[in-house]
Amino acid sequence: MTVTLSATDVRVCEACWTAPVTAARRTATGRDLLCEECAEGNCPRRVDLFPPLGVYGLSARRIEMGDHGSGAPKMPPNPAPGRPPV
Repeated sequence: MTVTLSATDVRVCEACWTAPVTAARRTATGRDLLCEECAEGNCPRRVDLFPPLGVYGLSARRIEMGDHGSGAPKMPPNPAPGRPPV
């Protein structure tokens, strides 16, 4: 099966992320670019990088304006030793 890829299409299977793309599966939201083995096994895509809000893992519930974080910056738990004397 020959798949025509545009310059912005992924070149690695969207299900296994290891094999090159050799098949395309049409879905209600577009197409999935898969390797032959994942296409025959009807494997799902593993992740949507740009869902409706544009950032993976960001949902409308998590978007809140106001104070961000938990206060002022803090030192790391185990800071590195200071600079040596010159």
